[in-house]
Amino acid sequence: MASGGLSGLPIARVFGITIRIHASWLLIFFLLTYSLASEILPQASMVQGGPWWRGVELYDQVLAEQLHSRLPMTFQQAAESLGIAAWPRWQYWLLGAIGSLGLFVCVVAHEVAHSVVAKGAGIAVEGITLFLFGGVSQLKDEAETPGVEFRVAAAGPLMSLALGLACGGLYWGFSDFLVPQARAIIFYFAIINLMLVAFNILPGFPLDGGRLLRALLWKRYGDLARATRAACWWGRAIGGFFVVMGLAEFWLEFTVMRTLTLGPLWLVVIGLFLRYAARASYQQVAVRDTFAGLTLRDVLQREVVTVDPDLTLDRLVDEYFYTYKFRSFPVLEAGRLAGVVSLKDLQAVPRIEWPGRRVREAMHQVRQENLVHPADDLASVFRKMAEEDKGHLPVVEEERLVGIVTRHDIMTLIQLKTDLGGHWRPGGR
Repeated sequence: MASGGLSGLPIARVFGITIRIHASWLLIFFLLTYSLASEILPQASMVQGGPWWRGVELYDQVLAEQLHSRLPMTFQQAAESLGIAAWPRWQYWLLGAIGSLGLFVCVVAHEVAHSVVAKGAGIAVEGITLFLFGGVSQLKDEAETPGVEFRVAAAGPLMSLALGLACGGLYWGFSDFLVPQARAIIFYFAIINLMLVAFNILPGFPLDGGRLLRALLWKRYGDLARATRAACWWGRAIGGFFVVMGLAEFWLEFTVMRTLTLGPLWLVVIGLFLRYAARASYQQVAVRDTFAGLTLRDVLQREVVTVDPDLTLDRLVDEYFYTYKFRSFPVLEAGRLAGVVSLKDLQAVPRIEWPGRRVREAMHQVRQENLVHPADDLASVFRKMAEEDKGHLPVVEEERLVGIVTRHDIMTLIQLKTDLGGHWRPGGR
């Protein structure tokens, strides 16, 4: 998927793109490793590394022939009854971990394909984050044309398809030269990549298939908002289908088969996630349309309370924090922004030292990336403030402070624009 942001731990850079892992990814890593080690690989071992469903068929055959036995039978026991040498248990867990890490590599390749095509089209890429439901490419902007949207969306599934076909060719072309364990894991990689393709091309936004659908509808209607609304409707519908299927499977397992597995739960969770993501994606596009044409000049507060760098901290508290009740103040020196002094900066200095310490000793420098300018696009600034949890940012022009922008003022302006009509702009522009 190509979408907006999740935070995570940076682990690598590929083609200048930062790869991050969200904490939720660890859950799927352990669950998948457990599933591979306890079910899929033992099943594959019964057919010498072949398709694991054939191992299930053999297992069922053994059970059918031993109906008189009331004792549960493992896959290893079933294999031994057929004269098949079972693999050591440690190999299942090692191969399971390799399979989980291999899926990680496949998902990264899928997302890198999205990101490389996006960068080639001039779209800035903030990074790739792996999380519970796969991966997401964090693109700073939407595609400007339906053609770019289509190419970016298609790149991921095409990469997964290429990986799946390559692993499939390796499995069928060199199977006689591979040990059973290698055959099992290569076959798994072939299937899992093809499953990634099948899932991602479902025509529901924000899946890749939904983005392909949006690109086609965008080209047909010439209206991105209308195309997004239709693609998101399909995303919610597909999510609802997964929820219904999961609940139905859960009911069937519980009432008929008298057993419970994680399969139905995953269907429900994935369905709910798709419905939420589709709704959030549409709201994101709607907000972007509302921001269209607005710059910081439309919300700039030019009357700013500033402090002198040589002011003592005790006077800063009495004359500024208690007087204006702000949590931070810009520091000006010779008309230029020297830094910002915040309540947190003040708290880092022992109270007994306040009369003898100056603001310049407590203030912090403003990072260059947190400086914004009057002509900056309002949408990008608002996104920066949300991602970095900033309530306000200093606005500079030629290194001189000209005002501040606050998240509250932006939200108020957007609400006014929404209430007064989507085509209205401040000043009648």
